[in-house]
Formats: sequence, C-alpha cells, structure tokens
Amino acid sequence: MSLETWMVYLQVLARMIGIVFFFPFFNWRGVPVLVRIWLAMILALLIFASLGEGDYYYPTGGVEAVGVILKEALTGLTLGYLVMLFFSLFLAAGQFIDLKAGLLMAGEFNPQFGNQVTLTGQLYYLVALIFYLTVNGHHYLLKAAADSFNLIPLGTGLFKAELTGGLVRIFGDIFVLAFQLSAPVILVLLLVDFALGLLAKTVPQIHVFVEGLPLKIALSMVLVAILLPFMGGAFESLMDNFSTQLYDFMQGWF
Repeated sequence: MSLETWMVYLQVLARMIGIVFFFPFFNWRGVPVLVRIWLAMILALLIFASLGEGDYYYPTGGVEAVGVILKEALTGLTLGYLVMLFFSLFLAAGQFIDLKAGLLMAGEFNPQFGNQVTLTGQLYYLVALIFYLTVNGHHYLLKAAADSFNLIPLGTGLFKAELTGGLVRIFGDIFVLAFQLSAPVILVLLLVDFALGLLAKTVPQIHVFVEGLPLKIALSMVLVAILLPFMGGAFESLMDNFSTQLYDFMQGWF
C-alpha cells in the first residue's frame, strides 16, 4: 500500500480504538488492552475496505500526521463515551433504588468498573447487557461506528463548540431516564416511608427505623423482580431514542 493509503487506515484505526475502548464487555478492566487493540484493528480493516473513493485528508508532515491521528482518536473516544453513558443510565437507576431502599451501603467494589457498585445497580446493568445482546444491539453499534465515517469524514477534527449544548442535553436526558426507570419503585418506597411515619405517630412504641429498613429492602426486591420482565420493552424504546440522539449528534458534528 502507498503511504497515503496507510495514512487513511491509521486514521480509521485511531477512531475505532477510541470507540472500542468503550464498547460493552470490552470496556471492562478484565479485558486485556491487547484484545481491544486487535479488535479495533480488525474492525478498522473491514471499515477501511468498505470506504469508497473520496477526498481524504493527507497530512504533509510528521507533526501534522500525529495531530490528525490524535483528533480521530478523540472523535472515537467521544462517540464511545456516549455509548457508555447509555448503559450507565441502568446502573444509575439501580443506584437510585438502592439509595431509597437503604441498600447503598451494601454496595461492593467492582473491578470491572473500578468503583463501588450497588446490588440493584449491577443487576440492572447486567440485565441491560442481556437485552442488548438479545436485540442485536452490537449490530446497531457496529453500524453506527461505520456510519460515523460518512457523517464525520476523516480529517474533520473535533466537533464545533455549538454542539456542546447537545452533549449537555444528552447528559441531562441520561439522568432523567435513569430516574424515570427507577421511579415506580421509589414512589412505592416513599409511600412506605409516609405510612411508617404515621405509624410512628400513632404507636410510638414501635421502632419504625428498626422495623422499616428490612421491610423497605424486601419490598424493593419484590418490586424489582416484578418490573424486570418489563425492562425489555423499555430497553428497546430507550435504545431507539439513544440511536436517534447519537445520529443527530454526529450529523451536527461540523
């Protein structure tokens, strides 16, 4: 291959490395970095072979080439981070529930995430990954990664400053969706707190703090078990919404 062809492939590879490092399953700390790089190289080769003839940007010097490759890596990291944000909403939804149910202190350090994760948060995250595989979500992500080279041509550089508002809006939507996903359980637990407060006023001899915590934990677990089967439809709807936002973000890149 000519030097220009190699330069195009390196730009594709740099972007794919940034995306793959945030891919579900491959963003876990237990996955060796070498495995991620090999996967990125294979995907970059497949995408590179599918790229048609176009006006690609060819750097004229070594310093400029390094700058272009770094820009593509940052582009990939930005897109990959948005994908990671989508899955983090399920983790956050479970943590909201555990916060209200009194299970926040029962969290444990998870080496996959590098921080403390609550029990319901981890359950919601794993269930989301199962639905992700069931609906062929990895196909959608690979297609979005390939489409990014059409929507964000090589050599385009970083996104314009006006798009920062869209990025902030995605952050806000993730928080709102996480709260909506946990809202049914939280509302029931709020009613339980209200009932326990009335009981404490009516019968002061009952230690509601001692009796209420096991009740809230048991009730939250029952409600989560009841709501889990309905997460499939919610996941598909959330994924369609996120896909639209992701493509809108890429279309407004420059």
